Amino acid sequence: MGLSEDIAIVETKKIDIESPIIIEGVPDIGLVGSIAVSHMVLENKFEEVGYIKSDLLPPVMVIHERKVLNPIRIFQKGKILAILAEIPVDPKLGFLLSKRLVDWYKEKGAELVISISGTPVQERIDIDDPIVFGTSNKQELLNKMEEIGVQILEEGFISGFYALILKNCIELGINSSVLLSQSYPSYPDPGAAASILKTINKMIDINIDVKQLIDQAQEVKINYRALMEQTNASMQKETKVEIPTMYR
Repeated sequence: MGLSEDIAIVETKKIDIESPIIIEGVPDIGLVGSIAVSHMVLENKFEEVGYIKSDLLPPVMVIHERKVLNPIRIFQKGKILAILAEIPVDPKLGFLLSKRLVDWYKEKGAELVISISGTPVQERIDIDDPIVFGTSNKQELLNKMEEIGVQILEEGFISGFYALILKNCIELGINSSVLLSQSYPSYPDPGAAASILKTINKMIDINIDVKQLIDQAQEVKINYRALMEQTNASMQKETKVEIPTMYR
């Protein structure tokens, strides 16, 4: 019997929220999404309420504070849900997972989906406060993002897992935004994650303290080194089109 391509979203605690806001952190450039969401759920004491189950996932479990955990988990605090992936998402898994997640977001009546990523800059070492860029499928969200200092993408491409999330959200009529912070191309970047979290503080009703993330940046880089190596290898398998992107 072959492996199943089914993807199940297992709710270990009943998730019954009206119009949830969903924040996604999946490993890609600089691990910005994974670092940001991991810090948010720890700092703001989110509760783990579910996980992703699928034969397509690699045979990996993660260990934190002696606890064995699933590599893609769901957290909740108030009306905010967080999706945290601590394994690279390859193209086949990404295609199926993005569709299953967005279908689930629709079932839950999601108010907004925020995807967190990085955009690589070679001169990152000279940047003290990384700029946050963004796009959305709704004009009102673009206006709000611009008001809080996000530089809106005028031209260019979004690729990979978050492009699939955005595409599926458009098809199902779900409000979706992608935030990208200037990041090291191939190294974990807690500074970029902190810039995104400060933007999210202004975007929705949450207050995430990023002081510890910035103070412990070197430790964070070491802790995420193995995941960064795996993610770089996974991204190299994807077909990429390098197109210069112009910003407002």
